[in-house]
Amino acid sequence: MTNIERIREIKSKVLRGERVSREEARFLIHLEDREDIQDLTQAALEITRRFSKGKFDLCSLINAKSGMCTEDCGFCSQSIHFETGVSTYPLVDKETALSRAELMKANGADSYCLVCSGDQLSDRDFEQICETLSYVRQRVDIDLDCSIGFLDRKRAERLREIGVRRVNHNLQSSREFYPKIVTTHSYDDRLNTLNVLKEAGLEICCGGIIGMGESREDRIQLALQLTEVEPTVVPINFLNPREGTPLEGRPKIEPLELIKTIAVFRFILPKVILELAGGREVNLGDLQLDAVLAGANGLIIGGYLTTPAGEVEKDRDLVRSAGYELAPSDFELNQAEKV
Repeated sequence: MTNIERIREIKSKVLRGERVSREEARFLIHLEDREDIQDLTQAALEITRRFSKGKFDLCSLINAKSGMCTEDCGFCSQSIHFETGVSTYPLVDKETALSRAELMKANGADSYCLVCSGDQLSDRDFEQICETLSYVRQRVDIDLDCSIGFLDRKRAERLREIGVRRVNHNLQSSREFYPKIVTTHSYDDRLNTLNVLKEAGLEICCGGIIGMGESREDRIQLALQLTEVEPTVVPINFLNPREGTPLEGRPKIEPLELIKTIAVFRFILPKVILELAGGREVNLGDLQLDAVLAGANGLIIGGYLTTPAGEVEKDRDLVRSAGYELAPSDFELNQAEKV
């Protein structure tokens, strides 16, 4: 059986609703020939079209509390363990959070996520973030998410009660690679919070970072672990090394390898919103459309935690170039009225 025949055989299996085996995933991730990878990405796009039903998700966020994090995640510029020069500030006020939500809603974002640095919010900060989330929810018609570190069942249920739809808590990498990038908490700590979210009835947003020095096998392990987590959204970040962090000198991975990885994640996770997230502009460059056509059906737009993003309108054009329909944003409607 040729590689192309085997790719198509695995694709048919996925389309029938069957899971990709570890051995099949290894075969896919180790493809090297450009024509084989092209066939892989075309198959991944077919899987995406089948299960996404033409829906493309645009997510926005606000860095609602920056820096001062006691964790030592080697990729993160907000850790107190590293001299990165990142700006630091306490929780933003309600009006700041509201203003950002209104802006991103006008830009056509489907959801808005409040993100706070740190492993766990103090009781005072948790109450403040709940008040802010409630304030925004009452005033902007946008799906509301958050990412606020480790959670217990009581806090998770409180978030659900105030109208939070989805919580982000990334695994970042495979269990085996994780201790090489974080030592202040364990992989099981992260899995425990994900279990809490599931038990509380919240949707889960959970993904990782590609390019930290992990192997192809680590990427497969992460994707297979995510099948057990059962997330609604899987954000795929690409390391954008931050000066002062232990990973600042990591070389970039070839864009074709990243695109192949996206396609393999789609084979393993056929029904999730596979979201291109931080570092996509720097690592993929002009090949972002190829990445979308390799199985992605979501983007973070409007900026990340400590780095800017590309122009929102260019991102919307990118999505449309991939064959997805987007409702006009408020800005696009205003422009049309002026013509």
